[in-house]
Amino acid sequence: MVLCLLGLSGSGAVLVAQQNPDTPAPSTESQDVKPVVLAMPSYSQSIALLGTDQRYVDLLTLQARRRTFFMYGMGVSESYVNNFEENFGSQDSSALLWNAHLAIINASNHSSFSFQYEPSVVQSTSDLSSRHVFHSGNISFAQPIAPNWLLQLNSSNSYGTDSSRLLSPPAFNVNNGVPVADPSSAVFQLNRGNVFSNSDTAALTWQKSASQSMNFSVGESYFTSLDGGQSSRSTFAQVSYAAAVSSRTSLNVGGNYFHQGFSLTGCDGYGFTFGISHIVSHHISVSVGGGPEFQTSPCNSKSLGGNYAISIAYPLSRRSRVALTAGRSYLTNYLANTLWSDTAAVSYGRQLTEAVEISLNSGYDRSVRAQAGLGAYVGYFVGADLSWKLSRTISLGTSYRRFEQVAGGPTQKQNVALISLGWNPLPMRIVK
Repeated sequence: MVLCLLGLSGSGAVLVAQQNPDTPAPSTESQDVKPVVLAMPSYSQSIALLGTDQRYVDLLTLQARRRTFFMYGMGVSESYVNNFEENFGSQDSSALLWNAHLAIINASNHSSFSFQYEPSVVQSTSDLSSRHVFHSGNISFAQPIAPNWLLQLNSSNSYGTDSSRLLSPPAFNVNNGVPVADPSSAVFQLNRGNVFSNSDTAALTWQKSASQSMNFSVGESYFTSLDGGQSSRSTFAQVSYAAAVSSRTSLNVGGNYFHQGFSLTGCDGYGFTFGISHIVSHHISVSVGGGPEFQTSPCNSKSLGGNYAISIAYPLSRRSRVALTAGRSYLTNYLANTLWSDTAAVSYGRQLTEAVEISLNSGYDRSVRAQAGLGAYVGYFVGADLSWKLSRTISLGTSYRRFEQVAGGPTQKQNVALISLGWNPLPMRIVK
């Protein structure tokens, strides 16, 4: 699989000034309340992991001196699938899934680098001639390049049979140290064949003062169906300014430009964003933002739109965590010829005992198409996972997932039940 490097970490529609979630918020009872210090991010605080029930790794937990870790593992699952498509009825099947993951992560108190790769192989046990493969990969890099300047790059890629993507471990993002399901999992289409997607982002952050910062970012994404389907490409640029106004609150303002190229045409647009971030308590943070968005010819029939982003994070308490994100994306979101996508995702996890953990995840996607005749695509998914650690490295799990396409084509549904056995050795330090 070819991994294309470069991109931005956190190039959403709204840039929000972030704090270290491990730093207690100042007491509001103080008579001398000073603006919060916007910490210069020395690296991404957390990295979402591919193909493992650990979900993410917090770089702040690594040693201050430079360390390089190697992580690996694999899992075997037996799945039972019920597919339903309008006018074609339902069809049951079963499949054996094997997935592996490996990662090289390097972190110091100033920089970070990570490389991840996850292959999945699905062998149908109801049809021995049916075998599908799906690949996912990610490269990220963060490094200060001058006093008060930080460069962050990220590239994510996937390739393979789209039906096997739904059986593979779902992708996760990290919101203030809390893993939240990637809403692209809500894009569910049967018989789409082999697909390829790529997303590259790059960001440059300038810490103007202790309470002010600026961010410059660019991004590109590409999606194509390799079996004769359509393809599309999107590019995005954004600049934003953030300033703390109190011990718990910061404001930001910014502008963006985007271009979307489709199979037969393309669209350009620009917009403005205004946002606020507030620390509700030591554990809970809320970010809200939005603004007008304009599109130019040949898409000026939809000349006035908008952008928005909402995130709520409840980082780890002793036993539970929850995160919610919602927003509008003008980058390709795993669906060709998309003008924009409204997405939302929520994840909840709780440690029931030292060995047993439950995780609930849900995602929603509504994509407005360039072709008026296609109509908007609407889909969602819900999932529940129960994991039981048999030892420090071996776990037994059960999962249920439901995917449904509500609009944008024939009604399609898929119910998936999995029984899994996972092996995830402890991270191995390979460079001191």
